[in-house]
Parts: sequence; structure tokens; C-alpha cells
Amino acid sequence: MAGIGFELRRILGKGSYLDELGAYLYAALISSGPWLMSIFTLSVLGLFRERTLSNIDHEIFRSTIIYTYAFSLVYVGFFQLVATRYLADEFYLGNLESSMRAFWTTSAVVLVTGTPLAAFAYWQFEISAIYTLLAVMLFIVVCLIWLAMIFISAVKDYIHIVIAFAAGTFISIGGALLLSRNLGAEGHMLGYLAGQAVIFFWLVARLIAEFPTSSIWDARLFTYFRKYWELALVGVIYNLAIWIDKIVFWLAPDARTIVPHFRTHDFYEGPIFFAYLTIVPTLAIFLMKVETSFYDHYRLYYAKIMDNLPLGTILEEKDRLVESLHASLREILIIQGAITCLCIAFAPEIIALAQMTPIQIPIYRVALVGAFLQVLLSVVIIILFYFDLRRDVLIVSALFLVTNGIFSWLSTRMDVAFYGYGYCYSCFTALLAAYWILDWNIRNLEYITFARQPIG
Repeated sequence: MAGIGFELRRILGKGSYLDELGAYLYAALISSGPWLMSIFTLSVLGLFRERTLSNIDHEIFRSTIIYTYAFSLVYVGFFQLVATRYLADEFYLGNLESSMRAFWTTSAVVLVTGTPLAAFAYWQFEISAIYTLLAVMLFIVVCLIWLAMIFISAVKDYIHIVIAFAAGTFISIGGALLLSRNLGAEGHMLGYLAGQAVIFFWLVARLIAEFPTSSIWDARLFTYFRKYWELALVGVIYNLAIWIDKIVFWLAPDARTIVPHFRTHDFYEGPIFFAYLTIVPTLAIFLMKVETSFYDHYRLYYAKIMDNLPLGTILEEKDRLVESLHASLREILIIQGAITCLCIAFAPEIIALAQMTPIQIPIYRVALVGAFLQVLLSVVIIILFYFDLRRDVLIVSALFLVTNGIFSWLSTRMDVAFYGYGYCYSCFTALLAAYWILDWNIRNLEYITFARQPIG
């Protein structure tokens, strides 16, 4: 997304406060578009649930959306980072036509392998056959949207991304409300699916316009799964780590079964999801300023190495790179810290506004700290990727997964007062490990850089 970040940064140079606000809004939608729009859609549809669906049908629909986004993210994670690496290498070589070939190839694989997996999974739930079919279709469409977001970043066309998500979201809301009047739960799902399909086809149309190609298959892409197998594992493990605490609570003794096997945990889910919303500004700032600023110094550092400049000049650029990184992390700490502290202070009012119970206030406050730590973890992991430390990221992701799963399981066996602490402590543990790895590699950057060079 750094390419889009540079495009948005140009807006900041215009000097208008309105332009600057618009740039940050664009950045927020681009960095958090799919799940931000899904939360907004579920919130709006929830306000009108009494007019359209029974309570149980609305809960089935809500759980279907959450399950779909959770497991589609884990599933597509196997392809996302590998496809991103392949795309970056092809663009570096000037092979722009490889973009659409790689997109069609990964989309075909996701479609062929994901459809039977989703069908088998949703067949286990006690829902109608038509609803099952629509849920499977939604899973595939959402998977393809995740993929399209990788390739659309190469277009650097932030306006079409925002328009696509805005149009699809309103169609999802309008379609669900309209079709549920006569078709019930199936119509509700069909309307939501239609909006998501609009998002996908809009993004694909923009890709086709930008990267026309006569070929739809790229066998060379699969060689990257052997060469960069760590990226495939990181994509699955890290995304699963994000969701494992929710899965653990869905299986907890005090979880509630809507219909077999749709399970929900009323006390835990709400505070966690609302805590996630607080990291949207930080993700936008990271896309707009932090990643682009760091990338400038990162590119200059390696450019001076490639130009065989004196070691003193290279070390000076390294110092500027380190200072840029420290300044970026300080900015994130200040901004996200301020947002987190404000939300902790006004937690009772936010919980009341979200129509949750006072007993969820402590969970929400702990989740806010966890979300704060998680966004820092995400930033550090992205920086580690810049230095191609794939196995280190794999270790951190595995640590995050294991600790989040175990700590969350332990909290389910304790009192409600301990809910959220498993997620929070796991984020803290993984962040410490990731930061230690980053700090060690930064301090030894010139040695690592030259030691990796081939001999002769």
C-alpha cells in the first residue's frame, strides 16, 4: 500500500485542511475498508432488525458475516503475502502485464479450492440449503475481495477503491433491507451478497482497465510458494492468531449456541470489535506518513550500497533511516496512546452508546490496551518484512498464535473479570519479541546487509 500512500501524501502538500482531512479519510477506508465497511453495515442492519428479521435470523446472519470474514482472512492469508512478493518482483522488473495473470491465477485457485471447503463447513450448520448456498458464495466473494485489494494497490487509484466500497456497502444495506421483506433471511443474505459482489467486480473492472492481458494463467507464480514458503505460513498463522481468541471464546463453556453450530460469546465479542475500531486512525496515519517516510530512507540506504559509496556515507544514511523509524514509532505511540486513553476514560459512555451492558466495561478497557499493542505489533512486523526477515516474522506470528490461544483459553476457565487479558498479554508478548528482533537487526544492519551478499 506504500504506492497509494505516496499518492495520498501529495494531497497533504496542497495546504488545505479540507484536502488533508479528505486524504486521511481515504487512507482510513483503504487501510481498513473491508472490515470497517462490514462493521458499519452490520450496525445499520442491526438498527432495523426488528422490521426485517426475527432475532434468531438476525443473529444467524450476523454470525455468518463474522465467520465469513474471519475464516476467509485466514484462508486467503496463504496466498496474500506470496502474491504480494511476486507482484513486487514483477513490477521491479517492469513486467506490468504479470499483474492480471497473477490475479486470475490466484482467483482460480481460491475459487476451486475454497468452494468445497466452504460448502463442507457451512453444510454442518442447521440453516436452509438456499442460505447455505448464499453463505458459500459470500465466502468466495469476500476471499476474492481480499485478493483484489493486493493488486488494486498497484494501480494507486484510491478514489475508485473508496467509491467501490461505498457503493457496495450501500447496496448491501439497501438490498438486505429490501429483499428480506419478502424473502426473509435468504433475501437478507442475498442483498448483502449483492453489495459485496459489486465491490469485487468494481475493483476487477479497474484492474482490467489498468492491466489488460490476453493470458489468464501464470504458472511461474507457483514457484514462489516453494521459494517463499515462510510468507504463506505467516499469512495463515498471523491471521489465525488475530482470530484465535474469538474462536476460543466461541467454544467456551459460557458461549451461546444460536443454532448448531453457530456459536457466539455475547460478553466478549462486542468489546473486542469496538476496541478494534480505535486503531483505524493509526492505520491511516501509517499508510499516509509513516510507511512512506520510512520507505524513502530505506530506498536511499540500499541505493547508496548499490552505488558502492563509502561506508561512512552508508552509515550516515543508516542513521537517518533509524531516526525516521524511531520518529514514526513515537508518532504512532502518541496518537494511538491518546486515542486509547480517551476511550478508556469514556468507556462507560461508549459501552452505553453501543447498547452493551456495564459488565462489559472492564473487558472493553482491557481490549483497548490489547488493540493498542496489536497495532504496534503489526507496524513492527511490516518493518521486519522490509528487511526480508521472513523467518523472524514467522516465529513472532507463531508466538502470537500460541500465546493468544493458550492465554485466552485460560481466561475462559477463570472469572469474567479476566476476559480480554489473554488477548492483551499475548499481544504484549509478541510485541516484545518482534521489537527485540527489529532492534537487533537494525543495530547490525550493515553487517547483515553485506554478509548476505554472494561471494565472488
